[in-house]
Amino acid sequence: MATVQDLLVALCGLTPQVVTETLWALARQKPPVWPRELRIITTQSGADACARLLLGKRGKLASYFREYRQPKARCASDNVIVLRGADGEPIEDLRTPQDNLVVAEQIAAVIRDLTARPNVRLHCSVAGGRKTMGVLLALVLQIYGRPQDRLYHVLVPAPFESRPDFFYIPRRPRPLAVHKGKQLDPSQARIELAEIPYVRLRAFLSQELLKGSLPFTELVALAQKELRALEKPEPVRVDLARRRLVIGDAVVPLSLSRARLYTAFARIKTTQCAEPARKTCGECIACYPSVSKANWDSVRERLESLAGDNFLWPSDPYDPAVALARFRSLVSKTNETLAKRLGSERLAKCYRIRSDGPRGDTCYGLAVDKSLIRVES
Repeated sequence: MATVQDLLVALCGLTPQVVTETLWALARQKPPVWPRELRIITTQSGADACARLLLGKRGKLASYFREYRQPKARCASDNVIVLRGADGEPIEDLRTPQDNLVVAEQIAAVIRDLTARPNVRLHCSVAGGRKTMGVLLALVLQIYGRPQDRLYHVLVPAPFESRPDFFYIPRRPRPLAVHKGKQLDPSQARIELAEIPYVRLRAFLSQELLKGSLPFTELVALAQKELRALEKPEPVRVDLARRRLVIGDAVVPLSLSRARLYTAFARIKTTQCAEPARKTCGECIACYPSVSKANWDSVRERLESLAGDNFLWPSDPYDPAVALARFRSLVSKTNETLAKRLGSERLAKCYRIRSDGPRGDTCYGLAVDKSLIRVES
């Protein structure tokens, strides 16, 4: 088994002290956490402050690792991620709604890529940067975060907070000068790491959503649809005349043969229910017709009667084997169209033509509950 590597993702504004303060606090957890790599998400001015104060052989990061003889965390200039605004230029501040959206997409991209690495455990700090950046990081982590990934805020007392000369509590006292000859003893400071609990939604979302690169607003909207479908899917309106399905606000166009197939299965559920006393289907599949070579012709006639056309008669003279192969192909292609148009395999599973049982004696029927189906005449 590969060793799990800890990685710190820190938001940063004009006070890069939050990075070393977080490292100091993580090292005092039980067991201690020593990140081996850093990602600093910041603005252009924040990146300049990091280059001036934090990075390099004489920077505070190197000083911290030397002083505490702690394993070094990689943090070169390419580990500092400078956010860009709606115009594509490095951003100095988040002022407009457009800037907030593009920044959200950039933060989402960073977390998506890092959480795709199975042997990495993220420690995310919202202590620096704009409050909007912290909110966005927390929201993104709700979607992509795994059980091992953590979210923190760093708390530093007022006399030391944001001081340009305070980066961590030193091993040996080094007084800090204040006004009128007074001094502060940094050994008296307290750096506290507050873990922020968050709801992890990753296990409830489809893989194509997690691996895709949708704009943030679309990502959130689709995640919301997938979560809502776990509770109750949207109704489906079967419109054979227009060759389409209408599912919530999504329209799924189908070829005529696929529309006829879906209509036939919808009518089986709504007009030929095997247990009409049940208000909802639940796990019941009693209405699913069993399809085999032995009974294929009777099943074909039933489906074509319900759809109003001999759409499963692909050759002349009629060949049952060819017709059965066409049926299975139509099932597969209809389900593929659903997944493509709905943008989510998980959503599509709520409405697909489901198969149950071994090949050669398989039952077929709609996954969606009969109470949610409306077939237009």
